[in-house]
Amino acid sequence: MTSSTCKIDERMYNSLLELLNDTYFIDTKGNIQDFQFYHDDHWLSDSAVIDNLIYKRGEWNIELLFALHTNPLKFIKRQIMSYSCPKKATLSASLMRRMAAKDQRGTLEVKVENFNICTN
Repeated sequence: MTSSTCKIDERMYNSLLELLNDTYFIDTKGNIQDFQFYHDDHWLSDSAVIDNLIYKRGEWNIELLFALHTNPLKFIKRQIMSYSCPKKATLSASLMRRMAAKDQRGTLEVKVENFNICTN
C-alpha cells in the first residue's frame, strides 16, 4: 500500500502564506457599535413569534423564535420548557406563542421572500 502525499505548487504555497500574513493586518476587532443590536431589544415588539418543538432525550422541548418580520435574519431563539407528552407540548407551545406575540392572531409572519435567496 502506497501512501499518497499532497503536493502544492510553490507559487500557490507562497500566495497562501501571503494571504495568511495579510489577514493578520486586515482583520480588526469589532467595536461596541457592531454589537449594539444585542442590547437594543426594541425590535422585539414588532417580531413574529414562531414555536418549535424538538424531540430530544425523550422529552419534547419547546423553543420560541422571535424574528423581525421585516428582516428575518434578525432573530432570537429561546428554549422555554420541556414536556414528556407530545400533546401537552404542542398545546403549551401554541399558548406560549400566542402569549409572547404582540399580535396574538398571528398576522405578523416571516416570509421566505424576505431572505433574498438566489437559486443560481
